[in-house]
Amino acid sequence: MSGPEFDDLVGRDVPADERERLRHVHDLLVEAGAPPELPEGLQPVPDEERANVYPLFPKRRWAAAAALAAALAAATFGVGYLVGDREATAEPARVVVMDGTSDASAARASLAVYDVDEAGNWPMELTVRGLPPLPGGELYELWLTKDGKLAAPCGVFAVGSGTTVVPLTAPYSLRDFDGWIVVRQGSTEPVLTT
Repeated sequence: MSGPEFDDLVGRDVPADERERLRHVHDLLVEAGAPPELPEGLQPVPDEERANVYPLFPKRRWAAAAALAAALAAATFGVGYLVGDREATAEPARVVVMDGTSDASAARASLAVYDVDEAGNWPMELTVRGLPPLPGGELYELWLTKDGKLAAPCGVFAVGSGTTVVPLTAPYSLRDFDGWIVVRQGSTEPVLTT
């Protein structure tokens, strides 16, 4: 059996060098002949035999399975949210307002004191505004006071420009003290006081 004629396939408007290359490829394909027949196992299945084949998940079942998976994912997220640890949203037991002294008259602070934990620590969050940053790595300290004097340290912190929020902890019985102050580390002169 001979294949289609070369001139019928390519036409006469192809440049000579391209025509020669295509002629060579055409001759090789004609010489190779037709591909072998497909083996029996790869032959297409006749329509009458396909009638008894059913897909495991028809399209409508895939949609139902996807909807079920989405509902399970939403339920799992909801349960996790309800039983999850959300201490970050806890309300403080009290908020203490602090004002700047003459050394930092524009400074203001609020100290959110949260419920005591099992170990006896009082988690706190100090929010400071207007306290000037200190030079050379110097820090501020938060103290509990008794009779207006420094009594128990609650932590050191640095401030930046604007508002600074600092998590701190007081491992003391707060009933033993009468106030709070902030001082420069190593000083007893308050810059913020209750």
